Amino acid sequence: MTGDSVSAIEEEIFQIRARLAELRRKKAEYEEEAAKHLEKRDKIHERIKEIKEKNASYIDAISSSRNEIAELRSKLDEVVNKIKELRVEKEKLLSQHVADNVKGYTAQEIMKRVRELEERIQTDILRPEEERKLYEEIRSLSGLLDEVQKREGVAEKLRELNNQISVFAEEANKLREAIRLKRKELDSARDAYQSVRDLIQQLKPEADMHHQAYIDAKKKAQMAEAEEILLVSRIVELQEFVKKHRELETKTREYAMRERVKARALEKLSVGEKLSFDEMKVLMEDEEAWDVLVKKSHTVSKR
Repeated sequence: MTGDSVSAIEEEIFQIRARLAELRRKKAEYEEEAAKHLEKRDKIHERIKEIKEKNASYIDAISSSRNEIAELRSKLDEVVNKIKELRVEKEKLLSQHVADNVKGYTAQEIMKRVRELEERIQTDILRPEEERKLYEEIRSLSGLLDEVQKREGVAEKLRELNNQISVFAEEANKLREAIRLKRKELDSARDAYQSVRDLIQQLKPEADMHHQAYIDAKKKAQMAEAEEILLVSRIVELQEFVKKHRELETKTREYAMRERVKARALEKLSVGEKLSFDEMKVLMEDEEAWDVLVKKSHTVSKR
């Protein structure tokens, strides 16, 4: 490996470290962004949870109102059926016992006319004077009917039936009013429930948006981290290359230095000069050179 190659590797390491710094900065930004979106998403989810818990009371109110209306409707049906039974009984009594020669009217005609007038009063929107005339006609017809009833001995029974019908009719009106009020409560609860559902539908897309943004930011942070791991691995690899090259250079320099010292020491030996400590050490580390030194010492001793 040449010096230029090492320089290129060191430059690559420098560039990678710069890239790592940028990646770590971006990863921190992505993680911060993800945390913000996660917090916003969780806050919206908590809000939706609170709203749903509140909506449970409206659901209970709707269910309760429906049950109460069903009970009232059942009672009303019973009362209406009872009124119908009493009216059938009343008409049956009249048809069996009332003569049809009072002032040219039959009992059936009188009852039919009274029913028509009663139904008109109950169903039509009348002016006060019109309503008063109809009541006067009903009273007049009732007078005629009383005469017929008295003649046939059914007046008491008819009054009893009328009283019963009146009582049940009043009860039916109360039940209708109670049903009306309960329906009003039901509509109010339904409106409140729908308002809450609308609010949840408004909040949910926002929560979904923050959730998706959280996922996107988290994914970017993970990608940055993955690239960071690869780059760190690359730096370790390159640093190992440089380290080995430096170690080789050091060994080469040390070897060259020892060779120079050894050559100088051998040269000194050849002329009989005294060796330095470092020169002696180098010769001791080199077996061949040490043998030369030993032989030289023996030769000097023999002289």
